[in-house]
Amino acid sequence: MAGKVFVSCGQRNDERRLAERLAALLRDEFRLDTYLAFKTQSLGDIMTITEELRSSDYYLFVDFLRAPAGNQDLACSLFTHQELALAHHLGFRDMIALQQKGAPLEGFLKYVLSNPESFESHDELMEKVKGLVRARGWSPTYSRNLVLADIQMYGPLVYQDHTGPNTMKVWNAKIENRRPDVSAVRTVCVLDKIESGGQITPSPDRSYLKWSGQATYENTILAEDSCEVTLCCTHQNEAGLFLVSARDVVPRFPILRDNGSYRLHFKVFSEGFPLLKFGVQFDLQWQQPTLSVWDSSTAALG
Repeated sequence: MAGKVFVSCGQRNDERRLAERLAALLRDEFRLDTYLAFKTQSLGDIMTITEELRSSDYYLFVDFLRAPAGNQDLACSLFTHQELALAHHLGFRDMIALQQKGAPLEGFLKYVLSNPESFESHDELMEKVKGLVRARGWSPTYSRNLVLADIQMYGPLVYQDHTGPNTMKVWNAKIENRRPDVSAVRTVCVLDKIESGGQITPSPDRSYLKWSGQATYENTILAEDSCEVTLCCTHQNEAGLFLVSARDVVPRFPILRDNGSYRLHFKVFSEGFPLLKFGVQFDLQWQQPTLSVWDSSTAALG
């Protein structure tokens, strides 16, 4: 996913309505996805919000002026201030912060936002956000995370590694680093689990997968660049679905033997980047090779 905005602006009813208006504005005017952090009732909810923030590309913070509803009420939203602190810790560079006139500059705000953009009315807030997003150049194609961009099939081709040579067809995933300032160092990809018929099982091979065109199972994706990793392959003379991995087992055995429909779940790890997870729907239809026919297996991003 790319172009995702984490919107942090409180949980009172009027604040929620404004957040939904902001989400509609970002979607309709700029084609940006949004996450609205409303539900915070348990540790599980907080962990979900943390993961959503970690996977977001932009951060929008709105601090409303609150009229205390009781002696125990705070003059600000505690959760939004906590989210702001976490966003600062996660190194968000593309952050827009607004504060309603009269709201106190206190808590974490006074340490990281010396001069937030001010607004008075809700309509002014909408116009300010529209202008700031346009001025900052927030784009649906940008991501501060690694992005799965495409999957392609190649072959037949002959490949040889520590397990010996094979004629195979391979399915490669293109992983893009769209950040202009940071390279994705020590990037690795693993098959995490396999899903079939409603059942999910751990991958029998969790070693690193090979990067195409590189003599390595660990790679660096430069800023604003991409690399391809080989997700899986079929062999010409042996039934099943195989990995091209670093696992030191000879001969290499298939992770799946029977033809059928499977969903393969992958994880991509890289220093300084959030975890990238994606699933690929794979239809294995291996056939005994003849003079003109091999297999017609297909894979699609799902």
